[in-house]
Amino acid sequence: MRHLFISSTCAIALLLQSPLSLARQQSSATASVSAEQAVPASLTVSDAVFDSYVGDYQLAPNFVLNVRREGSRFLIQATGQPAVEVRAKAQQVFVSDKFGAEIRFEKDSDGKFSKLVLRQGGRELPAQRVVPQSSADKQAGKALSLPAAVFDTYVGQYQLAPNFVITISRDGERFLAQASGQPQFGLIAVSETEFDAVGVAARIQFEKLADGSVKQLILHQHGQHLPAARLR
Repeated sequence: MRHLFISSTCAIALLLQSPLSLARQQSSATASVSAEQAVPASLTVSDAVFDSYVGDYQLAPNFVLNVRREGSRFLIQATGQPAVEVRAKAQQVFVSDKFGAEIRFEKDSDGKFSKLVLRQGGRELPAQRVVPQSSADKQAGKALSLPAAVFDTYVGQYQLAPNFVITISRDGERFLAQASGQPQFGLIAVSETEFDAVGVAARIQFEKLADGSVKQLILHQHGQHLPAARLR
């Protein structure tokens, strides 16, 4: 959902050939950053600690950094770009050696992680955490009462990428989705074919064939519209 996916799917390369037009680092600067980012191989951050950072951070209008975990891999993905794995430099600091980028998570006065600072090419760029709507907020605003029988036509598995599947299921009156290696999350109907993810800035849309059978879903997240073909 990439966290999902979110959050939100394919882990590839990062970020910051972004709309911010960051200049390429000179070789001397790259060497300096690499030396600065060197860390002991034994440094680890627990999944529980990293999960406190998971979410979306707005770096610029229509440009979001999605932070997520897929199994034991820590990933960062910028709007319209593939994701990249990062490693821990400290408990709150993570680096991408390939791009010479460092990301530091910072707490607010309430002790909650409310922003990150991206350091790259000699610049420090703050990104405020985007708080997703809660289930109650979404239900109050635009939830649709959808019969379980209708939702059951969507139940199944959808392949978003090789080895990355979104599983749609129902537990009583709860509509659910789960991406490979990620926690299960709720879905709230906003139309007969569209569902908002609970706790994740994402929407799932199901597409049907002329005969009414479900062909695929589309994951809408961070300005991307990603199709996932139905497997079964």
